[in-house]
Amino acid sequence: MLASLASAAPVPVRIGDRDLLLSPLSDRDFDELSLWYQGRILRIARASLEPESSLAEREETLKAAYAYAATIDFFSEFESGGLLAQKEVMAQFVWRLLRKKQPAYTLDESRKLDGDTMSQIMDAWHLAQFGKPLVTEAEGPEKNVESGQPPNPEP
Repeated sequence: MLASLASAAPVPVRIGDRDLLLSPLSDRDFDELSLWYQGRILRIARASLEPESSLAEREETLKAAYAYAATIDFFSEFESGGLLAQKEVMAQFVWRLLRKKQPAYTLDESRKLDGDTMSQIMDAWHLAQFGKPLVTEAEGPEKNVESGQPPNPEP
């Protein structure tokens, strides 16, 4: 286990010309992200309603949104990989990783990060949080750290 993982020590990351500290997320952080994401689902559902939507259409849409939102567990959704494709979700996540040690760091700063920078931050977070690099389906199996090659298949 990494020392930073065992002690919840922050991990240094470089964003542009800034050296920042990334903090592992707590259960409370994931709960806050779940509540934020549930609220996002409800905001999207409300925004999808046309002004001329009937009361029945409004009720049906919001009922479905509330039912879906109630099932959301951010960590489970995140681990399935679907959330990684949503830029606003990534911005929220990165902001929460960095704001603990840099209280002046803003959500808008996270929103302005490019995909490569967000990926680097996510890799650093996954290593700090779980002690192993983040590997997406698109990247395939974890690579051998020393050689950079995929592991040998079992004979």
